[in-house]
Amino acid sequence: MSRKVKADFEEAERLAKRMKDDVKAKQKLTCSIGIGPNKLVAKIAADIQKPDGLTVVRPDEVVGFLSPLPVSSLIGIGRKTERKMETLGIRTVGNLAEYDVRRLIEVFGRNLGTYFHNASLGIDNEPVHERGEAESISRISTLKEDTRDLEVIMDKTAGLCEDVHASLMKRGVSFKSVGILAVMKDMSVRSRSKTLKESTRDLQVLRRTVRELFEKFLNESELEARRVGVKVSNFVEKQEKQGDLTGFLDAPKG
Repeated sequence: MSRKVKADFEEAERLAKRMKDDVKAKQKLTCSIGIGPNKLVAKIAADIQKPDGLTVVRPDEVVGFLSPLPVSSLIGIGRKTERKMETLGIRTVGNLAEYDVRRLIEVFGRNLGTYFHNASLGIDNEPVHERGEAESISRISTLKEDTRDLEVIMDKTAGLCEDVHASLMKRGVSFKSVGILAVMKDMSVRSRSKTLKESTRDLQVLRRTVRELFEKFLNESELEARRVGVKVSNFVEKQEKQGDLTGFLDAPKG
């Protein structure tokens, strides 16, 4: 859906309403739809108002939406895991978000412990797939300490950009949209994005755009960042070398 609405949540809501109306008119059935910044949040949002609901969760609403929900609302937490979390004093998603991630890893293992921590913050790195194609590639990492220092953040995102770029090269695609994500000291989740004039697969363009987005974001927020992420989307297949050269020459300045 994100390609159709270009990350516009109001347009996504209008499209979802049309879909619900079409299903009801043609199939005589109701359906529940969730709209969110990623698959995890959208799935949970869809479950909130079954069997005939429409729930929209914008990026700055994610933590507030998830926090009061029971931990069983998160994908992958069944009764056994829920009971285990209860023994740790974790009953809500908010409780889980505040719980020491190192302790979660000790109890549930690195993969699950990290997943539970990320999910409680509404962070989902799994790309949305449509017609067999990934719609985005993203990476996120935790800073050594909360900070507003742009250079510290750029040091961390340098590796993330390299990982994203490696995935781009492997898939043979170029990107036209760049996004950043920051989990702040108060656990709120913020994001910014930019659409380039031309598609490209150039690593330096990605790094410059990420720096530009974080620089603007830090000027707008007084909070310190705890986790930072990088995402590329709006893919274009590049089969000719000339296409890569054009994307590099037309890269946005500063």
